[in-house]
Amino acid sequence: MKKIILFLSLFILIDCYLIKGGIPLRDEVYDYRFKRLDGGYSTLNEFSDDTILIYFFSSYCLPCIKDIEYFKSEMEYFHKNRVSIIGVGMDYNREITLAPFVDYYKIAFPVMIADNSIIEGRWIFGKISEIPSTIIINKREKRYRIISGNINKEIIFESR
Repeated sequence: MKKIILFLSLFILIDCYLIKGGIPLRDEVYDYRFKRLDGGYSTLNEFSDDTILIYFFSSYCLPCIKDIEYFKSEMEYFHKNRVSIIGVGMDYNREITLAPFVDYYKIAFPVMIADNSIIEGRWIFGKISEIPSTIIINKREKRYRIISGNINKEIIFESR
């Protein structure tokens, strides 16, 4: 009986985390250094918006191109609603492919290069196993969700 009560309590607790907008976020995530495609490094501390989307894509991914076009068409809406978008290119040949891809699609949000710790899953969020994927960070509640597949406003704003 105790095991059943413990299981149900754990199930309810996990369910409450998901309903409230995701998994609790550890503070050290804001200090993770992303290598910028345009040179240098950035951390999440540099983005002051309430919501941060870390969007994982690759240059050879057709669903990713659909999302990138969607982001471009909605940039004003995201800016007005305090949402920052950060792209993370998961291409194995890094700058060689990503730079012309970013230029061709006129990507206006900052693009980072996935380092080996991201590709191998040795960073704070673990393995990104599907492209495209998006980590939606709610800075006010210090919570996050990982979404696999294409993204839209409803998915983003239900996470806030």
